[in-house]
Amino acid sequence: MTLRLKRLFNNAIFTVLILAMLTFILAPIAWLLISSISTDQELVEIPPHWIPQQPYFQDYASLLGAPPPKSSSLLTASTIALFRTGLVNSFLVSLGVTVVCLLFGSLAAYAFARLGLPGGEKVIYVLLLAQMLPVVAILIPLYQVITALGLLDKIPVVIVLLSMFHLPFVIWMLRGYFQTIPRELEEAAMVDGTTRAGALFKIIVPLSSPGLFAAGVYTFLQSWNAFFIPLIFTSSDTTKTVSLAIALFVGRHDTDYTLMSAAGVLASLPPIFLALAFQRYLLAGLVSGGIKG
Repeated sequence: MTLRLKRLFNNAIFTVLILAMLTFILAPIAWLLISSISTDQELVEIPPHWIPQQPYFQDYASLLGAPPPKSSSLLTASTIALFRTGLVNSFLVSLGVTVVCLLFGSLAAYAFARLGLPGGEKVIYVLLLAQMLPVVAILIPLYQVITALGLLDKIPVVIVLLSMFHLPFVIWMLRGYFQTIPRELEEAAMVDGTTRAGALFKIIVPLSSPGLFAAGVYTFLQSWNAFFIPLIFTSSDTTKTVSLAIALFVGRHDTDYTLMSAAGVLASLPPIFLALAFQRYLLAGLVSGGIKG
């Protein structure tokens, strides 16, 4: 009986801890959703309304293309336009960074995994150290170089800078995944007349699709959520990403919290759908890549 009570007590403690963790993670998301369909009056009422009495969806409609209400200010109309531009820019930046990292990351990872580079085992750890380097540590030199070259406020520059920071981890992940593929497959292909590059793109890349999906999803999510690099290296409304656009919803004298919450919900949907769609590949790639890496 004592053993049974002990198990029940342990299970109860475990359940409480899980519920506390889920509450800590999901409570901000739930409040974001509630705020996005609440009116400004409901948000400031005490006690607060956990369930909106009159759900308000006009902000979603305005952000998705419907004309803003006539009562909205000029600032609201400009921030809505900035949000739509930011969505497009975030797609361009995230897609560009993903393509660059997968292309160069797969080539570098294959070199580290197969070509036996001198000191390759040490260089790969140097790359990881570069990944750990704080952005702030090299921000001023980067800004000075970009300014001297006249390349500020350009989306391609943001793509290159973000690729520079994400590429080391992509190389590490893909290198570990490539090492799980038997060398005999490549050797058999090269015996049949295929070049090493052909073996890479015809044998390794198709077999490494889970790892490539995992690296691609990781890179896309990190690039979509990037804030610091776009903040420093972009200035005009036509080049700002969606994370910067949402930050600009905070005005000097007034803040439309419901509109900002609705923008936050819409901006979080693409990475959520991407992660859910490729969840199987993401888990398989991370686990397989971590075995050898």
